[in-house]
Amino acid sequence: MIKSIAISDFALIENMKVDFGSGLNVITGETGAGKSVLISAINLALGGRADKASVRTGCDTARIEIVFDIKDNTAVFDEMQALGLEPDDTLIITRKISSDGRGDIKVNGCTVTLSMLRKLTGHLVDIYGQHEHQALLNNATHIEFLDKFLGNTIENAKSKLNELLAQKRDILNKIKGLGGDEFSREREREMLEYQVAELEKADLREGEEEELATKKAKMENAQKIAETLRAVRELFSEMPNSICDNAYTSKRLINGIEDFDSDFGAVAERIDSLQIEAADISDTLEQKLDECEFNEYDFNAVDSRLDLIKSFKRKYGSDISEMLAYLEQSRNRLNELADTEHLLDEYSVSLRQIESAITEICAKITEFRQDGAKKLSAAILEQLAELGMKNSTFEVAFTTITPQANGADAVEFMFSANVGEPVKPLVKVISGGEMSRFMLAFKIVMGGVKSVDTMIFDEIDNGISGVVSLAVGQKMAMLARYAQIITVTHLATIASFADTHFRITKQINSGKTNSTLVKLDTDGQLGEIARLAGGDNNSKLGLAHAQELKNNALKYLCSLK
Repeated sequence: MIKSIAISDFALIENMKVDFGSGLNVITGETGAGKSVLISAINLALGGRADKASVRTGCDTARIEIVFDIKDNTAVFDEMQALGLEPDDTLIITRKISSDGRGDIKVNGCTVTLSMLRKLTGHLVDIYGQHEHQALLNNATHIEFLDKFLGNTIENAKSKLNELLAQKRDILNKIKGLGGDEFSREREREMLEYQVAELEKADLREGEEEELATKKAKMENAQKIAETLRAVRELFSEMPNSICDNAYTSKRLINGIEDFDSDFGAVAERIDSLQIEAADISDTLEQKLDECEFNEYDFNAVDSRLDLIKSFKRKYGSDISEMLAYLEQSRNRLNELADTEHLLDEYSVSLRQIESAITEICAKITEFRQDGAKKLSAAILEQLAELGMKNSTFEVAFTTITPQANGADAVEFMFSANVGEPVKPLVKVISGGEMSRFMLAFKIVMGGVKSVDTMIFDEIDNGISGVVSLAVGQKMAMLARYAQIITVTHLATIASFADTHFRITKQINSGKTNSTLVKLDTDGQLGEIARLAGGDNNSKLGLAHAQELKNNALKYLCSLK
C-alpha cells in the first residue's frame, strides 16, 4: 500500500507531504483546489507520461516521491528480482521532471527506465477516473477478467492447452520440413540427387584447394625456380673451387697438421661433416632441378581442378569444408525424402490426435467459462442492484474462434441499464455515471482475485446522489476491508465512510497559487461533510446532519467486522 507521497514544485503544488492510512482514504476540496493535480502527481510517479509543463512556474524541476509498503506483495518482489533490483519491505519511487523536458526515475535509489517502472507499479496500484475505464471498455480484456474470476481451474486447463498447441506447431513444422506437396518433393529429390552425384564425382578432400594453389604457383614459376637451383648447385659442386671441392681440400690440409695438436683432429671431423652435408645438398638440388621440368598437361589438370572448386563455391559453400558438410546434409535429406510417405502418415496420425485433444480441452475451457460467466453475471447484477441499477442486465457473450493460447472463445461483456432494452456491447451503451457504478461493482466482485494493494478512484461518483451515493460509499468501505482505497469525491455521503479524511485547499501567496493538503481531525471531518452536503460547516444544523451521516457510516463499518 501507499505509505506516503511527497510532492514539490509540481503544477499548483509547491510542497506537499501526505501520509496515507490503510482502509478508505478520502480527499475532498473545492473545485479547482488541486485534487486532480494530486492524482496526476501520483499517476506520474507510477509511470504516467511526463510533461515539462507540469513543472511549477519559475522552478527548474518538479519532484515526486512515493513510498510503498510491499512486505506482503510477492508479485512486486518477483518483479524486482527479474529487473535486477534488490527487494525490500519498502519501495521508494522518485521521479523528477525538468523544465527542459529531461527526467529521472529511481527505485530505491537505483535508476530505472519508464518501462521497468510500469512493470513494477502494475502490481501496486489501479487508478480509476471518470474517463479511465480503458480496461473494461476494451473488449479484448474481457476474457482476461473472466479467467481471473475463475482462478486456477481454468489456468491449469490453459496450461495443458498451450502444451498441446506447442506439440501441434512442432508437428506442422516437421510436415513443412518434408517439402510441401508431392510435386515439390520430387523436384527437390531430383535436384539433390544431381548435386550429390556431382559432389561425389568431384571427390573433394579437406586442404586440397590450398595444395593445388601451391602446386600451380610452383608450376607457373618453374623457370625461375630451375635457374635458381642450377645456380646454387654450381656453387656447391660444379664450379672450380666449389663448396664441395674447398671442403675436400680443407680436410686434406688439416690432416697434414693434426699430429701437432689434438684439436686439429676435431676440426677435421667437422670439415668432414661439412663435406658430407654439402654433397647431400648438391644431390637434393639436383633432384629438385629434375622436378622443375614444366609439364603442360599437369598444369592444365591443376588449373581445371581449381576452376571446378571455384565453380562449386558458388553453389555449395565458401570452402571445401562447407561443401562436404552440404554433401552430408543432402544425403540425409535424400534419405528423409525416400521415407517421406511413411513420415507423412506418421505425422498425420499424431496431428489428428493432438487436434482432437485440443478440441477436447477447448470444450472444457469453454464449459468452465460459461459456468463462470453465469456466476459473474449474477454477482455483478446483485452489486448493481444495491448501487441503484436494479433494472440492469449483464451477460457474457461467447463467440467460437480458432483455438489459440486462450482457448477457442472470444468473450465480450454485454449490458443494458433499462427494462425492455436488449443487451448490447458494454463499450457502446454504458454511460459515464453507469460506468462508475459498474466498475465499482466489478471491483467488489473481483475482490477475491485482487492483484494490487491500492485502488485510486478519481471522482467516479460523478452523476450520482442520494440513496445511490450511500450505496457507493458502502461499497467503497467494503473494498477498503481488503485493499487500500484512495478516493477523490464531492459527495458527503461517501466522505462519511472515510477511515482517513484529507481536505485540499489553495491559497494565493506573493502572487502565486499553492495547493495544500490537511489531514482532518474529527471536528474537521464533520465540518467538511457538512460543507459537502451543501450546508454551513459551522451551523448546528449542518454539523448535526454531518454527525448523523458519520454515525450511520460507523454503524455500517462495524457491521463489516
